[in-house]
Amino acid sequence: MTNDTPAKASWWGDFDFACGQSKQWSIGHLTFIVQRLKNEWLIAYERADDYENNGINWRVIDTDLSAESLTERSRYVFQGTGGLLRITPKLADRPIISRPLTPFNLTAGEEVTLYVSSSLWLEIAIVSAQQTIALKEIAIQRPSDTWFGPSTLEGELCYASTSHCRLNLEELPQRPHRAITPVHIHNTADTTLTLERLNLPAPLLTLYTSASGQLWTPQITLTREKDGDIAELKIDNTPPEDAEATSQLSTPRNNTDSNVLFRAFNAVFS
Repeated sequence: MTNDTPAKASWWGDFDFACGQSKQWSIGHLTFIVQRLKNEWLIAYERADDYENNGINWRVIDTDLSAESLTERSRYVFQGTGGLLRITPKLADRPIISRPLTPFNLTAGEEVTLYVSSSLWLEIAIVSAQQTIALKEIAIQRPSDTWFGPSTLEGELCYASTSHCRLNLEELPQRPHRAITPVHIHNTADTTLTLERLNLPAPLLTLYTSASGQLWTPQITLTREKDGDIAELKIDNTPPEDAEATSQLSTPRNNTDSNVLFRAFNAVFS
């Protein structure tokens, strides 16, 4: 990672702004600038077209560039502006559909753990002693839309992951702008499970950061029931064992009363 003035261990957190100051973030494909003026905050961003260059570096710098220098711009007007801005990573607002590099078969009674990497959004907010006001959310890398379900009439609109899920954590590229979810799959049915696509319920997950700066979610356990038509989805209440010492960054977008859910088989696996 690359850190510039002021030195920080992560691209998120609280940032002080003097009136008239601009800061620039570069994270993966995304570049964005935030500028504080006397009566407004300016936010602008753009993404690189080179999606093969999924680099691991990031930086936050003071810049002489204004928000007008980037293509996507927005203004937020106030009677007066404070000087504290907060950047918070957030998981997707829809489920993420991930694929293994090659479809595989999980025979009856077998279990396996997959590691899924998912895109992140960032929330830009201004913070005062009285309140926190969210101004904008930006996708660091906007995934493409995809439909997941047995037909065009039954299913849900999701995002398609830009990376493949892996059987070995060491084979999964670890990026500062993506979160890792361990997904444990247990096939208790009497027939083989063929897995081509997996529905990751990103809006139900908490986001954590480890001591190294890698972002994680809790482990998900998916159990294919014995009749084969129902899948039990269990979300752990703690960070995964694979992560180092962690701290919580953001709560789930959608809260549920239980960490154990039951879904139709074809709403989870494909």
